Amino acid sequence: MAQLKEEKDLTSFDPEWYMQELVLSDEAANNMKGDVEVFHKFFTDHNLSGKRLLDVGTGPTIHTLITACNHVDEIYLSDFLPQNLQYLEKWRKGEKRQSEQLIDHVMDLEGRQMTAGQRESDLKSKVKGMLPIDVTLSKPLGDASSYSQFDIVVSSYCIETAVFTVDGYAKCVENVSSLLKKDGFLILCACLNGNSYQIGDYKYKAVSITKEGIQSALRQAGLVVIATEELAETDYDAKYLSFDSYLYILARK
Repeated sequence: MAQLKEEKDLTSFDPEWYMQELVLSDEAANNMKGDVEVFHKFFTDHNLSGKRLLDVGTGPTIHTLITACNHVDEIYLSDFLPQNLQYLEKWRKGEKRQSEQLIDHVMDLEGRQMTAGQRESDLKSKVKGMLPIDVTLSKPLGDASSYSQFDIVVSSYCIETAVFTVDGYAKCVENVSSLLKKDGFLILCACLNGNSYQIGDYKYKAVSITKEGIQSALRQAGLVVIATEELAETDYDAKYLSFDSYLYILARK
């Protein structure tokens, strides 16, 4: 196999490769079931609900929102990369697909109240905006944004790819938390103890951070941790990622 090209700049990120290799295949979807199970547990065990939810760094995938769709009225997707927002827009128009297997799995967790297609249609109807975002800025959605704060903010495997120092990570958490209303909830998912990941022919740098480092960043941002879950890296993930585990945190502002 050709040597990977090492990059810090995410502009070469390929959403098509990401979806095919890490989401849409049966093996990839089966590998991701742990992710959607944690989201289901957080939303149901802690009775999370609200009017508006923001997904920070959505990427091309909507797996973090399958459960959330049942608990909020409006959903806003966001990403730093135009190609990811373009992929999401094509999905909303029916031109790109998401993982029916993952949606089916969530339906089973919920007791099968609807089909996967019905849940996906509901989710599309609740998406009210697709926004450019930069978590390294004190105003991540920009000065001109007309969007107010949100009841729930979700960020999955985003912040550790945006900066390369622990201090920088903490600052990004503070920036993201500024988008939350008082008493609002943040669900943060992060890769622990690693520093790179592969997308296509590229190897991207990421910050290496511990569970304690993330919890400290949340405290500095004025958030109180309510629940945590940790999953070990799978053999499938190890083909593309250097991390050793995944941390899921539910916190309140």
